Amino acid sequence: MRVFEVEPLGVWHHSRMTLAEIRGGIAALADSKRVAGILRVVPGARTNGAPVPKLRALAKQVPLAKDDESFERLCRLMDALSRSRSREEMLVGAFIIGRHQRFVKTLEWKRVAAWLLPIDNWETCDQLSAEVLATMVDAKPALVGKLLALAKSREPMQRRIAVATAASVNQRGRSQPEVTIAICDALEKDPSPMIRKAVAWARRELGKTARPR
Repeated sequence: MRVFEVEPLGVWHHSRMTLAEIRGGIAALADSKRVAGILRVVPGARTNGAPVPKLRALAKQVPLAKDDESFERLCRLMDALSRSRSREEMLVGAFIIGRHQRFVKTLEWKRVAAWLLPIDNWETCDQLSAEVLATMVDAKPALVGKLLALAKSREPMQRRIAVATAASVNQRGRSQPEVTIAICDALEKDPSPMIRKAVAWARRELGKTARPR
């Protein structure tokens, strides 16, 4: 039984998973007993209670892209998943795209900009930042300008994207201290406690990369 209406994404071969199949998989992972707990930790999330490890496992069932064309098809999947504003759909989409770090390094900011607008909670924000945006910024540090633009947004969650990315660019072997410092300096005195807490997190991650091994 389909839970969501789906948009046609063109002709898909048997080696690809369709949007309907992914959404069906997400629906099958629903756990109503976990919804209240998730909402306590992740206020504002539109959730069916599915646990993150199972969402990651679902994302791994999507065949890997072999070339730019097949990766673009996955990006179109992410377009649709992000428009839903569902916690589970956005997380699965981030995990799908995040499995393709080689392709992510070449993404243009304008290609992912629409994925950022629906973000309404820290969990989807931080996962997309870690899986996608940090890799992009690490490959193209000049994108710090895009993060600084987000840091000036009136929307706290858009500012959170900037800080989460600033933290993540110093994880998983990445190191972009100048990016982190620029964003943290811009948001050090942000009126939102959530943002100030995230700034402290970003500075801690920066400190870890600076420690001698």
